[in-house]
Amino acid sequence: MTRVSLYDRISEKRIAREEAERLAQQNALLVQPEPEPELEPEPVLALQDTPSSFSFGGFNLAFPAGFDFREVQTTLEHQGEPISLTIKRRDVQQGQTLEQLFEASVQAFRREHPDVRIIRQRDVSVAGNAAKSVDLHFKCGHADRHARLVGALVPVAGRDDGQWLSIACEIDPARPALSLWLVDFDGMLDGLAVR
Repeated sequence: MTRVSLYDRISEKRIAREEAERLAQQNALLVQPEPEPELEPEPVLALQDTPSSFSFGGFNLAFPAGFDFREVQTTLEHQGEPISLTIKRRDVQQGQTLEQLFEASVQAFRREHPDVRIIRQRDVSVAGNAAKSVDLHFKCGHADRHARLVGALVPVAGRDDGQWLSIACEIDPARPALSLWLVDFDGMLDGLAVR
């Protein structure tokens, strides 16, 4: 039995959606559409120096002022399947670029998983800030693992220097319950907002 890869399943859904859109366009009446207004770029949102807190299962755990989170590691569960999620926030030295910080994060991942294989890398946006994303494949013991790492250089309100924000997830790509996780993960990042 051949297993269909996670990317093949995502590609199949995208191709089916594109084909449906193409057919809908062909079947539509030929009407002169009004020009759509140009979309304004998503505003760049700055991190706020506010006390950190976590919200989970209806509870909110708020930290006192002066306690900033630097790294959060958690395990989510979807239909009984685990998803590892890591969020890191670091100060940036003057002159460091998005590319340098992102490459350093990828190299740190490579040190933990020497057999890592880069599947794809692309430019994205996180809360209006330019960001980079990479999909990685590696082994954990004998099991296949897939990870997505997204990193952004974000401004901090009231400060000249920015911060590095990275968000990464790791899943077992063979689990059917997680076949659409990367789509959900991207949606979660699209909804990331500063309060």
